[in-house]
Amino acid sequence: MPDTCFGDAAVATALSPVVPPDRVVKTDEPLFDAVATPNDSGTRNGRLIFVAVLTAYFAITLFAWLRLGAWPMALYSLIVLAFAIWSVIGDARRRRQSERIRVWPDRTLVERIDGAGRRTSSEWQTGWLRLTVEHGRPGGPCLRLTSHGRSETVGAFLTGRERLDLANALVRHLGPAAVSR
Repeated sequence: MPDTCFGDAAVATALSPVVPPDRVVKTDEPLFDAVATPNDSGTRNGRLIFVAVLTAYFAITLFAWLRLGAWPMALYSLIVLAFAIWSVIGDARRRRQSERIRVWPDRTLVERIDGAGRRTSSEWQTGWLRLTVEHGRPGGPCLRLTSHGRSETVGAFLTGRERLDLANALVRHLGPAAVSR
């Protein structure tokens, strides 16, 4: 409905923006974002079933050894059970690790979570960052980010092929000058 004092002009200006919107929308989205985790072929339910079967087996054998009066074998069973539990806990800590690499035009951020759940991060200037691929190492190549006297290994828990794939993806987003082999 037109305004009584200004007519149709008041209605038209109320619906149109006063300042035209920017043609370029600035976002904080990274050019590259990768999350690397150790290989885990098991499932949570599979691990629970494994622990349940292991516990049942050791409970039955422990009871049988104690019933027969062979307490040294019962002690041996408890030691083996302790090592089995230790390995399951160690595997859970290994699976907790992760590494996230994000590349923006002006900076690169490497965030890590270690087996104990501690978080660390390091920020680098993308323009000065260099990626070194060191071949001839046991277990495949080693990827190292270097800049301004600092150096950091990335993707240590990945397989050799996965490290090369990560290196190729980083090269595309860091630029060809960032790679030394």
